[in-house]
Amino acid sequence: MSEQGTTTRKPTAGRRQQRAVQRWERAQRHPGDRGGGYSPSIHGSSPWTDQEERDRYLNREVEMLQRALEDRGELRRRELGRLVGCKYWGPGRFGNALRAAVARGAIEHTGFGRYGPAHG
Repeated sequence: MSEQGTTTRKPTAGRRQQRAVQRWERAQRHPGDRGGGYSPSIHGSSPWTDQEERDRYLNREVEMLQRALEDRGELRRRELGRLVGCKYWGPGRFGNALRAAVARGAIEHTGFGRYGPAHG
């Protein structure tokens, strides 16, 4: 039995070129539809926050770390992060707050991956 009306046409070089031109023209008519994405910014590089606001957040985070360690004593980094809810802070902010807290003398780095309250 033969199938009627089903002829498959192989794309020729001219047809391929025509489709490529049509795709390019469509892209030019809709410049906003280029498949762009979203990438969250790291704290400190955000253009819509000023230095004063970033410092206020950092101070608050350092205080949270300090209070948690004063209440609980020495903790592993992961336990401390879980206790203060750092997963809601944003990318890189927990590490920045830990470094700032140690530099300010608010907490102590007591060993590999361990932090404790400041003595002194």
